[in-house]
Amino acid sequence: MPGAPILFYDIKLQMRHGFYTAYGLICGIYILCLYFMPASMRETANVLLTFSDPSALGFFFIGGLVLLERGQGVYDSLFVTPYRLEQYLISKTLSLTLLSVLSAVLIHVAVFGFTAGAAVLAAGTILTSVFFTLLGLGVSVKSRSVNGFFFLSSFYSLPFMLPLLSYGGWIGAERWLFGWLPTWGSLVLLQSAFQPASAGMLIQACLVLVFWSVLAFWWARRQFARYVLSAIGEGKQ
Repeated sequence: MPGAPILFYDIKLQMRHGFYTAYGLICGIYILCLYFMPASMRETANVLLTFSDPSALGFFFIGGLVLLERGQGVYDSLFVTPYRLEQYLISKTLSLTLLSVLSAVLIHVAVFGFTAGAAVLAAGTILTSVFFTLLGLGVSVKSRSVNGFFFLSSFYSLPFMLPLLSYGGWIGAERWLFGWLPTWGSLVLLQSAFQPASAGMLIQACLVLVFWSVLAFWWARRQFARYVLSAIGEGKQ
């Protein structure tokens, strides 16, 4: 696979920085919380926890990584090599997506066992993580500080949170209103792990998430070209 070495490097780097250890502890806390919840609330709570994990992990962790690498001057030497920007974006996205899907499946299996819905849950987690990680890449590269990143992140991410305002029975009734948002697609797929949706709704959810992920990749690439590659070019002149 093209770019595989850098993907393995990113995973190793995340392990070294304690990402996997931290998420192992978080998974343990989530599992305990779900166990002690009333059975009637577990499915809804698991959907919301699974949704928040890949979105928060992808969005905020990538922001910290980009700011760290930028502060260390990594980009000054990285992008003057044959290593392409597309490889960088894909590697960062896939490495964080792997962590997201592992934690989501672990929590689901530990609480609900091996069910047919676990595959749909994994698919929803993957697509959600890919979108929010790419969105976080595009936002973080514009930021010069952690405070700046959090300010911009709230501005960019808030519109995508609208479907959460009426979560709980809204999916079918308000499909016409939120069906174009990636968050709607995420919740459809994640909830389908417990309450199977129609084939048409699942296809729409996947297509919406893929469309927004492609758009986010294009936007993130453009942001890096503008704020990183152009600055490197100016520095070499």
